[in-house]
Amino acid sequence: MAVTANRKVVWNILAAVHRGRRLDRSFEDHTKGLEKRERAWCRRVSYGIQRFRGRLDYLLDLHTSRCLSDVDPAVLDVLRIGLYETFYMDGIPQYAAVSQAVELAKKVGHSSTGFVNAVLRSVARKGVGQENFPDGKTDPLAFLSTWGSHPDWLIERWLSRWSVEEVRSLVNANNEVPPIFLNCLGRDLVEAVSDLDRRGIKAKGIKGTSCIMLRTSNRLEEAMKVLPCIVQDPAAALVTEFMNVQDHECVVDLCAAPGGKAIALAAKGHPVLAADRSFSRLGLLKRSLDRLAESTSVDPLLRIQIAQGDVHKPLIAETRAMLIDVPCTGTGTLRRNPDIRWKITEKKLHQMSERQTEILDDVAGVVSVGGTLVYSTCSLELEENKNQVERFLLRYPHFQMDPGKGVDGKFLDSQGHLYLLPHRFGFDGSFAARMRRVS
Repeated sequence: MAVTANRKVVWNILAAVHRGRRLDRSFEDHTKGLEKRERAWCRRVSYGIQRFRGRLDYLLDLHTSRCLSDVDPAVLDVLRIGLYETFYMDGIPQYAAVSQAVELAKKVGHSSTGFVNAVLRSVARKGVGQENFPDGKTDPLAFLSTWGSHPDWLIERWLSRWSVEEVRSLVNANNEVPPIFLNCLGRDLVEAVSDLDRRGIKAKGIKGTSCIMLRTSNRLEEAMKVLPCIVQDPAAALVTEFMNVQDHECVVDLCAAPGGKAIALAAKGHPVLAADRSFSRLGLLKRSLDRLAESTSVDPLLRIQIAQGDVHKPLIAETRAMLIDVPCTGTGTLRRNPDIRWKITEKKLHQMSERQTEILDDVAGVVSVGGTLVYSTCSLELEENKNQVERFLLRYPHFQMDPGKGVDGKFLDSQGHLYLLPHRFGFDGSFAARMRRVS
């Protein structure tokens, strides 16, 4: 029995991720030209393996005589594919999943076929239920890092901030497949949902945001032709609402790529300077603007000036409205980007925090007196969020917190920060602080 092409594709995706490629980009690289059905299958398996990698590896480790770190990474990915298919893909018989894994091992693991066959059959006999994992009541850290499939250092951090129940809810939310949200760019949500419904596309408006959630699968492209919209999670859309820019004031976005927030701001009537150091990622913004310009249902006057530039050396001397959506660990987006959880470390977190501090120092002088600076991340970590802002305000006392009135108070914390947790609102996690220069 020859190994199927889709399984080879999944293995190639995982191999690229192991080499450091982001999962979303690896997936795009290796699924070009596939039919929609094949592409969907490869996405479900590759993303599912990254989402539940901690759970899969714990089970595999129970059934191998050597440490998993000593297993060839190429063979380990074969084991993960076979185990995931066996227990998490409906309609695939156990014998077929194991047999395909053995055939795949022949292609990538040389003499590993007997090892792969023995391990997968051993796991299959024992099962993969929660009874095989540490007890959630007596050892929540071990349970949430293995069954919950998150790095133990990250779980330990979260348990020091929140209750076990809340961390369990967060972990469960991170392990869900995220829905697709569309930011309707100024359209009334009731009308947007109705327009889609007339075409057989079901959607739901997200209260307090400018977004809808698609409920009909495989109709995204059609929906985006019906509505003036972009794919954007409410957590990102709310940052632009929270910014609360007045009138038609120009906004400077110095970490703009891939451009969703810049487009959302422009759709509100604001001229936007969208700058980023990555020329290729600015290309994503250009393609989105080209698509919207071709639409008959969108205002063609989205005034966005795109420029390549380094945030550490701002392209302008002064502005009254600045958005700094800084690079971050992304711990608020783990359900959407499940591979991130296995790439970040405490060391990388601290390095990222230091980089964010440098960015704030480099842009503070560009904001004019009376102007606003909005700092945002898609992280849940204090070092990148609340603590970062507090340190900034100590260094620059001529800035003060100014939450504004752009979003519903339910999205704000007690200090007026935009503060979103995935398990509380059903979308990504994010943070933003709105500060005004007073002197």
